[in-house]
This record gives sequence, C-alpha cells and structure tokens, in this order.
Amino acid sequence: MAPSLDAAQRDAVMADDPVVCVLAAAGSGKTTVLTARVGRRSADGSARADRSLVCTFSRKAADELAVRLRQLGVAGATIGTIHRAALRTVADWRDRHHLAPPSVLGDRRPILADLLGRRPDPAISAARLDGEIGWAKARMLAPEDYEQAACQAQRPLGVAPEVIAELYAAYERERRVRSLLDLDDLLVHAALALEEEAAFAEAVRWRWRHVLVDEMQDVNPAQFRLVLGIVGGEPDLFVVGDPNQAIYGWNGADPGLLDTLGTHFERMRVVRLEHNRRSTPPIVRVASAVLGEATGTVCCTRADGPLPVLSAHETDEDEARWVARQAVEARRPGQRWSQLAVLARTNAQLPIVARALEAQRVPFCHAGEELAPASDLGPIHTGDRATDGPMRPRPSDDGVLLSTFHRAKGLQWPYVFVIGLREGLVPIGSARAATAVDEERRLLYVALTRAEDRLWCSWAARPPGGPPHPASRWVAEMERAVADLRTEQAAVPPERAAAHLARLRALVSADRPD
Repeated sequence: MAPSLDAAQRDAVMADDPVVCVLAAAGSGKTTVLTARVGRRSADGSARADRSLVCTFSRKAADELAVRLRQLGVAGATIGTIHRAALRTVADWRDRHHLAPPSVLGDRRPILADLLGRRPDPAISAARLDGEIGWAKARMLAPEDYEQAACQAQRPLGVAPEVIAELYAAYERERRVRSLLDLDDLLVHAALALEEEAAFAEAVRWRWRHVLVDEMQDVNPAQFRLVLGIVGGEPDLFVVGDPNQAIYGWNGADPGLLDTLGTHFERMRVVRLEHNRRSTPPIVRVASAVLGEATGTVCCTRADGPLPVLSAHETDEDEARWVARQAVEARRPGQRWSQLAVLARTNAQLPIVARALEAQRVPFCHAGEELAPASDLGPIHTGDRATDGPMRPRPSDDGVLLSTFHRAKGLQWPYVFVIGLREGLVPIGSARAATAVDEERRLLYVALTRAEDRLWCSWAARPPGGPPHPASRWVAEMERAVADLRTEQAAVPPERAAAHLARLRALVSADRPD
C-alpha cells in the first residue's frame, strides 16, 4: 500500500464491505485509492486481478489506471470504458448463441446527415441531432417517449421536439435495416442479456467477480443498469465519485444515481475523502465558495500560497492580452510552458487567446478531441499490457495548453487561467433549467480545482459585436472569498500561521496525488 495514504484513504482501501462508495472531493487522491485497493486485494488474496473489472470513462483514464496498476505489480485486470465492457458482454452472448459478432456503429453522424439531407428543411445539424439521440438513449427513452421527456427536462433545442422525435425514429429504422448497434445500444443489449439469461449472467459474474467504477457521478441510467447487471445479487463493488463534479447531465448522465446506490444493496459502506492534496488553501477556498453550502467539508493539506487573482477587462481582446502578459511574467527560468493552462467554457473563446500568446511569442497547444464520458470504446487493457498515459498531457512541443472546462476534467496544472467568467458563458446562455444552472456551477468548480499552485480568473464586459454583459453570478462569491482570505492573512501573526501549518502537516501527509 502507498505509504502516503491518510486515514480516510486507508479506510477505503482496506474496507471489506461488499459495496463501498467513496465520495472523493477534488484533489483528494481518488485514483490513488482505487488503484491501491486493487493492489491491496490482489496482494492479500481477497480478490484476483484477472477477475477484476475496472470501469472508467475515457481512453485516457483507462490508460492511466493501467499504468498505475502495472507500477503496483498488478497484472491481468480488465480495464476500460463501460461501453467496452458492454461490447465484450454482447459479443460473448452472441458467440454463446452461435451468432456473428455485433456490427457496431461508432459514429451516428454520417447516417443522420444522410437523413437530414433528404429533408427540404433540415432544421437541425447532424451533430446536434446526434447529441439529442445520445441523451435519449442514455436515459433509455424510445423515440415515442422523447418529446415529453425533452419538454420536462427543458432541453435547449432550437427546434420543435416532435421534429427530433421523428428524426430519431427514422434513424432507428435505418439502423435496424443495416443491422447495426450504436454505442448506446450496446449498454441496453448487454443489460438485457444479463437480466434475461441466468446462465449467461452467472458466467459473466464469474469472470468479473470484483467490479470497480470510477467517476460514478457521471454514469447515465443505461450505464447504471449495466453495472447492476454485472454485479448481480452477490456484489463485490467499489465505486468512486464526487457529486460536486457531476458535469455531464447535458449528455444524459444522472448524478442522482450515486445517491440511490445504497438502495440496491443490503450493505454499503460510504467513505468520504475530504482532504484536497492538490491545490493550495486559497485555491480550495475560492473554488468552494462557488459551490456554497453544497461543497461540504473540504480540508487542504498543502502549504499556503498566493491568493487567486480576479481581473475584469473591457473587451475579450484586452482579457486575452492580459492572460498572455501574466503567463510570461509567471513563468520561471527552466519551467516548461506546459505547466500552464488556459481554460474556457467554449472552444470559440480560445482562438483569441491563441493570437495573444502568439504575439508574446508564447508557444501553445490545444487539448485533444473532447469526448463525453464513456462515449468511446477505447482499448481494453489488462494490467500487464499498458501504454503510458500521464495525468498531465505531454505534448511533443512544449506549450501552454488551451482547453475547455470539460476537457480539463481529470487533469491538473501548477498554473491555471480560468477565463470568460461572464453571464452568457458561465453559466452558458442555453442553461435555462435549474438543474442545468447547477451543473454550470459545478463545471466552474471543476475548472478552478484544476489549479495546483496559482490561479488567475478573468472576464470581459463586452463580447465582440454585442452589448455589455455582467460578470458571472458566481464571481461575487469568489471575490468575497478572496477578500476574506486577505483579511485573515493580515490578522494572523506569522508564528501562529506557521504553528497551524505544522499541526496540519502532522495530521495529514502533505504528499500530493500523482
């Protein structure tokens, strides 16, 4: 077991309950705990690695888990996305019944574009239609159920919901004619196979006796159904999640499922990881202020650091130039540019920052293609065959990383700029329902907690060609937190602050999560 585990982390790693739910605050070392648990159980014989299924939500995360398990000497565990587990289940069921392997449609958009091309007025793009069909399938809604559900959820459509329902039905007919299953279909077909054929379910549960699920707050109903189907009535289940980082409701995820997990099992132990080991106390304080009372108790084990900077600007160009200047001033000799990141709510905000960095001769790179959780099959790993997958991106050319808030999930950098904090962007203008606004609040929290050592936050009052916009509704809470921190720092004598820090370090290891 890793020597730097604190008491709560150790409880999670050592728990012998049939179901363990770890509620892990940002920066609390959830990946360390998950991999340490697999390593501990593999070492003491309470679980076999080759009968362990570790589900996560992207290829990158699966790669990272595989690397960490290999470093712990664990070989043979099945590691991949939930969709990959679904594909394996469907393929095995079809093989059991002497049927051909499933023909999987990895991307719906070409078929959708063809369907839209047959209409005199397409009314919606293929990408947007793909998103709505994905949302419906994640919630296991048939075309005839879509219209009512979309209205109840206040989906920001821009087109009549009955039009989307009609196109969804047309897509389903076309898919069946071609004998295809899309990625979302795999989830339901796999769950049905487990629910309707006891002998097959028993075989799957023998193979995957020990199930671990990362980012449980981002599962959707179809994924949740499959996880329950794999676990069965004699569970050996370990899940990790953080309700405060649930940011994929727009894609069909349901963070409320994490709250209901205990109702499905007779015994479940909940372990809370509340020590942020990633960020300095001022960063944790400002990020927590955004969540307000929802944040719960989050402690920080790091030494104190500079106060986050909040800066208002007249135009987007002014803001971008300020970011570029601050980046130049912040970088120390010998420090790599890739230790800095600029995070924005939308892709459209990033080109202007890129131009400003270029003008200052600052190298930069863009984050890779954004993927919703578990929307790709990805490679499935075993612990003895893994490709290196670091938590921080390592571009071939050193440069400041430009990313959206969503893409930054799961990553961290010493220096982070969070830009564009104005109404219409944070929260995004299309977020009208209360649940959508709450998700936007959590998304900002995710962006802020990517910072380890220093944090800059900024916004511009006047977007290009538009009227003035006020600062984001959450900036006021952030400003109050900074003001309170400034007052507290001025009031505490240096010797008292040093003694407090010494006590904190004695209580909890100050090692950061890898």
